[in-house]
Amino acid sequence: FYAVMLLDLATDWESFRHALRYWDVPSQNFVYADVEGHIGYQSPGKIPRRAPGHQGLVPVPGWTGEYEWQGFIPFDELPSVLDPPTGFVSTANNKVVPDEYPYHLAYEWSAPYRAQRITDLLAADDRVSPEDIKALHAQTYSLPAEALRPYLLNVKPENDRQARALQRVQEWDLYLEADRVGASVYEVWYWFLVQNTLRDELGDELMEEYIEYSSMHVPMMIAWMAQPDHPWFDDRSTPQIETRDEIAQRSLADAVAWLSERYGQDPDRWQWGRLHAKTFVHQPLGQSGIGLLERLFNSRTVPARGDPFTVDAAWFDYNEPFAMTGGVSQRYIADLHDLDRSWTIHTTGQSGHLFHRHREDFIRSWQNVEYHPMPFSQEAVQAHAEATLRLVPAP
Repeated sequence: FYAVMLLDLATDWESFRHALRYWDVPSQNFVYADVEGHIGYQSPGKIPRRAPGHQGLVPVPGWTGEYEWQGFIPFDELPSVLDPPTGFVSTANNKVVPDEYPYHLAYEWSAPYRAQRITDLLAADDRVSPEDIKALHAQTYSLPAEALRPYLLNVKPENDRQARALQRVQEWDLYLEADRVGASVYEVWYWFLVQNTLRDELGDELMEEYIEYSSMHVPMMIAWMAQPDHPWFDDRSTPQIETRDEIAQRSLADAVAWLSERYGQDPDRWQWGRLHAKTFVHQPLGQSGIGLLERLFNSRTVPARGDPFTVDAAWFDYNEPFAMTGGVSQRYIADLHDLDRSWTIHTTGQSGHLFHRHREDFIRSWQNVEYHPMPFSQEAVQAHAEATLRLVPAP
């Protein structure tokens, strides 16, 4: 809390970094910009320096002293940059240090696809406007799909419905928008591809746990798909030896059957937003198991966009496919030249009161990547005020 207070009072890069010296846990990605045109990045947190040979992943004897922490990574040696030559700073929970970084920060990073897409788009132009950032926030282009779609399109359809599904994938622009049928075929095919590749080795229980770690298996599957005879493609429950192409074919058949059973026989009805939708669940009454309470307290269900690897991120539970379970909670654009021209949106509304007119009035704007003005100066706030609430002490 002391760090937060100091951040609120920071006036430049040095006072910003000074505040973060008091930020212990959890470690976060902090980006910086000021009205003088400077930009920066700082990763804070007390991160232990472990004893040589100790990874910190499993229990170890605590009474011998050999596994004691060797202090913390010094703040001045944590990842930090001011005014990088690229002209921009970007972060998306990706690995923020090179392999030669002398300290160990973490074992699990998000896969690099969101960060790569952000970097590619920012690097494409020397100047970026608020409108460009709005478009960046809305990005649903899938780099994993770009890598994996050729293997799906290489599958020979076994019937007319599979052929129509593949045609939708061929026509798909690789954006995971709510109306895209090709996105649904690809996502369900990939879901079965992972299972058909790994379930015979992992078993049902471990498969259900592992498949939720998409940041691990998506890069792995992209690497394996480049090797048509990789041994993990073989299904150990059959006497023959399966290859990549056979598993890809089987996965398409499974995907088309799954989609047909749940969303009808016509592939044109398999839009991504029908599979991938979001309900904002009230805590705790929205999970009460009482139908009337859940209908009252939970939001309406709306089609969602994106997936875990798009800039407009939208996670889902593979074991309860494909309802959105998490993702972008707030978007914010600050104009450092004129802070009164800043914009924001978050997921639900500006009231926690049941039946209040502002309880859910941001959902549609959030869904469509639209924004609400975020005035900064006192004059602008008062000029945009809808109402004034006065709290008057009792006599």
